[in-house]
Amino acid sequence: MIELIFELIFEEIFEILFQVLVQIAGESLLHSFRRRDSSDPVLAGIGFVIVGAVLGFITTLIFPGRILSGPPLKGISLIVSPIGAGFCMHFFGSWRRRRGHDTSYLATFWGGALFAFALTFVRFILVGHTI
Repeated sequence: MIELIFELIFEEIFEILFQVLVQIAGESLLHSFRRRDSSDPVLAGIGFVIVGAVLGFITTLIFPGRILSGPPLKGISLIVSPIGAGFCMHFFGSWRRRRGHDTSYLATFWGGALFAFALTFVRFILVGHTI
């Protein structure tokens, strides 16, 4: 009888935690595509990580091997890709804002870097640490 009670309690806690995680993921995805003035940067960052990880998985299905052959250090893309993407998105966002356009948090250094890191990290793990 006690085992049944513990099982029901554990199942209920698991369901509540799962619902909370799904809610946070959904809100994060919404915030990642909103204008900066109407979104939360932390939720937007979580959204960028989710989208980057999903796209990293998809690109691994399309390109199951290394994209570039023979980088001198394995895993260097975990540093180079986020920094490069971060700078590109920063400059793109600055260019758009100078012209009076709204931007999302993706058009910032941190938004681009988070997205690129998540994508690169998933590829690094799934391709077998040879990206």
